[in-house]
Amino acid sequence: MFKEDSLECESQSLLHRSPRPSPAFFRIAASMGFLADAYDIFTIDIVLVILQLSCGKEVINVAAKSMIVAMMLAGIIIGQLTFGFVADIVGRKWAFVATAAITIVAALMSACCVNSGGTFGLPQQLCICRFFLGFGVGGEYPLSAAVTAESTDDIDERRLSLAKNLSMQGWGMLLSSLLAVLAITIGLSMEVAWRLLLAFGAIPSMFAFFLRLQLHETAAFKESKKVAKTNDSYICETWNEILNHKRTLFGTASSWLIMNISLYSMGSFKSTIFAGLMPSTGLDDRDKILRSAGFSAITSTFAIVGFMAALWLINRIGCFVMQLQGFIMIGGIFFLLSFVDTPLVASMILLGSTFFFQNMGPNTTTFVIPAEAFPTRVRATCHGISAASGKVGAVIGTSMFPVVQGALGDNAVYLICGVTAFVGAAVTVGFTPRQAAAG
Repeated sequence: MFKEDSLECESQSLLHRSPRPSPAFFRIAASMGFLADAYDIFTIDIVLVILQLSCGKEVINVAAKSMIVAMMLAGIIIGQLTFGFVADIVGRKWAFVATAAITIVAALMSACCVNSGGTFGLPQQLCICRFFLGFGVGGEYPLSAAVTAESTDDIDERRLSLAKNLSMQGWGMLLSSLLAVLAITIGLSMEVAWRLLLAFGAIPSMFAFFLRLQLHETAAFKESKKVAKTNDSYICETWNEILNHKRTLFGTASSWLIMNISLYSMGSFKSTIFAGLMPSTGLDDRDKILRSAGFSAITSTFAIVGFMAALWLINRIGCFVMQLQGFIMIGGIFFLLSFVDTPLVASMILLGSTFFFQNMGPNTTTFVIPAEAFPTRVRATCHGISAASGKVGAVIGTSMFPVVQGALGDNAVYLICGVTAFVGAAVTVGFTPRQAAAG
């Protein structure tokens, strides 16, 4: 059951310094972090293309590419669980500052990796740096959700603000592709280009860091902390509260897991997918990079349009309907791709449409629902658990994709993604509260 009434009763405005920052200030602090996170997550797709061309397939092979992506996802999972719990026990502000600081340092460290060869070569260095980058990125999910949800007591404004935060993913994806095009077009060497792409992720995180230093703790968190005399009793009461919402938590966690299997299968390897549709025979290295960035820009555009549709729909038809319809449409598209031999242009449009319906539906709703469904005391923890479950789905998707693609071809991947989406629709019907459809 949704606790929208409890959200309003908990006085969810943020404490402030003088002069008082507007609620929009706090949402900007959250949005900048999400822009950086999306950029950091999705820029690796283009970077790996550049590294494979410049360092060779013997250095950046299929196993290395999969491991680099998987290590960041592992860091994200640990960060979501850790910072979600810390935010509910210690507070939002300093945890929020810490996530930005970690992403800044890790992004810069990633850009400083060297192709030294041996047992601790470039792939291994990137794995470690990307793991810590993921740790900081992971903390953004529960903290952005909690801070945004607690910045207003207006239900419609809250939902719209949460959806706006997540929509920064689309702009982060597009920014990574545009920066790659710029770097290659102006003639930067490939080594400078991939280092620039990785280091650039620190810039929006720096803005977020300094904005967050000006935040005070949320009034809702401070109010919830008053009910316990000690941290130990607060922790016990927190876990009891989680158990009271276990059915809702299962619904939010399982829906996110299912959604991310297909989203990250397509997102992390979109260049590989489009390359299969458009062979690169005869292209030089720079043209291959530009083509990869172009593919990324195409999918980013579909994603942004999907997010815009989500912002328009979220207070009109609600989260339940959006999530259900999104899963059904995604499943239908993947089944079509799997069983019908579509022309090249049609295949590209259909693949792009999966990003549209993901972001118009379950990618947005799985972020918004946990921020509304749980009370302040466990909001960040339950959001972190739900988000971590989603990234487990991402690990499944990114690990499964190259294996299934290599053994059975793209059609088998599309079929698995289609079946998964229909399972997501069933889980939505069984476990997502209908109250999500209420404006």
